[in-house]
Amino acid sequence: MTTINRRDFLKGCCAAAATSGLAPTAFAAGFDVQAATDDTLVVLFLRGGADGLSLVPPVGGADRAPYEQARPTLKIPTSGTGAALPLANSGGAWGLHPRASALYSLYQSNHLAVILGAGQVNQPVTRSHFDSQANMEVGMGGQQGSGVGWLTRHLLSAGLPANVPIPSVCMGSITSTSLLSSTETITLGSGSDFRLDTAAWGWNSADNYTPTPPAGFAGFVDVLPWLWNASGDPLERAGAQTLESLKLMRPINYGIYNASSNPSGYQPAGGANYGTGQLGTQMRNIAQMVKAGFGLRVAAVDLGGWDTHDGQGNPANSYDYFGNKVQELSDALGAFYTDLSAGATNYMNKVSVVVMSEFGRRVNENDSGGTDHGYGNVMFALGGAVNGGRTFGTFAGLSSGALFEGADVAVTTDYRRVLSEAMIRRLGNPNVYYAFPGYGGYSPLGIFQGPDLTPSAYDQLFKNGFEAA
Repeated sequence: MTTINRRDFLKGCCAAAATSGLAPTAFAAGFDVQAATDDTLVVLFLRGGADGLSLVPPVGGADRAPYEQARPTLKIPTSGTGAALPLANSGGAWGLHPRASALYSLYQSNHLAVILGAGQVNQPVTRSHFDSQANMEVGMGGQQGSGVGWLTRHLLSAGLPANVPIPSVCMGSITSTSLLSSTETITLGSGSDFRLDTAAWGWNSADNYTPTPPAGFAGFVDVLPWLWNASGDPLERAGAQTLESLKLMRPINYGIYNASSNPSGYQPAGGANYGTGQLGTQMRNIAQMVKAGFGLRVAAVDLGGWDTHDGQGNPANSYDYFGNKVQELSDALGAFYTDLSAGATNYMNKVSVVVMSEFGRRVNENDSGGTDHGYGNVMFALGGAVNGGRTFGTFAGLSSGALFEGADVAVTTDYRRVLSEAMIRRLGNPNVYYAFPGYGGYSPLGIFQGPDLTPSAYDQLFKNGFEAA
């Protein structure tokens, strides 16, 4: 294998950044590939601090009475209109929000797992959205860290082979903190955004002129290869490889099928209906990338709007703001699973989704019909290789003596333990102590299927394949 020195490596990264931020994955060829898998991990972040006690309310046992007392107007009922959906294998203690019917079906079919009491363990605890999200996404468990995300560290240490054209995407207008400093990631609001259609020339003459282009016309896609020679120096190779990735993405129609207006659009499998919302569209685009065989290893996507200080609503009443968010989440994930699991291929056997939020809400409702910033929360994991249909982790309880600082759900499961298990068992990357600096003592909860590797660190960015310069 031809090696490059660090100076050329950085030149290549700069070229990739100049052409939509996609790094040439051949630069990772020198890493250890023995543990790498071709699975995909989708990390869905609920921005704003989702109320875990409404998303997964206690429906029985010792915690139901204090829950009802703390939430006289916001409690999810156990019977009648807006009743919680009881979760099997939870000892009769837990249910799902009634508008999470698609997630409930996944739980019933053993493809959705619920993790209780999850969150950041390091103290002092911050209830700032910005700080808590940043601390969680850099992987520090509650402490401040550098501007390098945990998913970036995973990608650096994952042993990606050279033939992965698009290893990582972030769906949104800005790059998630979990992927900060990644040269393997493209950030896009939708799949159709990854284009070069804004120059003086059209991207492709065949696309822009019907039936034939003017004599001598050269589209943008024809001009750029003159500038970047794939066999040239690292700077030119980076540009050429970025063009190859752009050429992979552009032919795909990321719009939904419509017989009259978009007959070449995407038709989800299994009758899946993603709806027209942003999250549904982004999950649909991720499904298309998985099916296209781009080698997608990591996808990050957000759903905001969970900061319910007032007017949270209740499924037993006509006004149900929180329920609207839950249904948006549930429907998008249900469609994603249906689409990718349909047919003989069943892509969901190699796709896992983790749902998380920066913190939960206070146990007691406030005077504005909402809940304030709390601490412990729930997480979800779903996929064909998830040991679903059960809850994981312990729950400290809702009695006054069990609450954190007398007001919040206590954190009993370090969120990094869940993500580490996904890294090891699904992504084949044992370097969890590198992805999560300061974390130690990992042991699996049993959420994901897959082989266990000895957890380790990886602190040599230029471990293999680089010459001293």
